[in-house]
This record gives sequence, C-alpha cells and structure tokens, in this order.
Amino acid sequence: MSAFVREQPFLWVPLDDEPGADSDRRVLERNSIALLSNFDREPVDPRRTDWIGRHSRSRAIRESGLWNVDHADEQYDGGFLGLFADAVDDATPP
Repeated sequence: MSAFVREQPFLWVPLDDEPGADSDRRVLERNSIALLSNFDREPVDPRRTDWIGRHSRSRAIRESGLWNVDHADEQYDGGFLGLFADAVDDATPP
C-alpha cells in the first residue's frame, strides 16, 4: 500500500496567507472536501467494494468515501474553483 501511495502524483499548491477561519487555505480545504464527498448523495465516484473505509465505525467515512470528513456533509461553493485554479497556476512552472 505504501508503494502505491508513494507513486501517486501530487502538486503542492502554495497559498500565501495566514491560516485562519477565512483564509484561502480554509476555503480550499472546506470546499474540496465538500465537493469530493459522497455523503448523503448519489456517488459520482463510488469507492471500490474492497475499500477499507467501508468497514469504518464512522458513518461519515463509510458514506463519504473520504478519510477526512470535516465538511463532508456540506455543499461546496463553486466560487472556490477559481481560487484553486489560480493557486495551481502559481504552482505550475511557466
């Protein structure tokens, strides 16, 4: 499992603001989780039947398909996608 995770691509997204309730970091985290969550909705990307999270004691983990379930039961604000796109542009070399 560690080898599989290690091989996954990732992008470090720089956000140059102080952490806080209204920070860009918080906006991206909250809305990304809400967007990706399957909690109490028809899953767009259902987890495989052998996904270990299906055995969790937490209903939120089992139904959201996510390990981080803070905000999994919320609706996302599509406006955050512009902020995310700008952050990705800043992270991508020209």
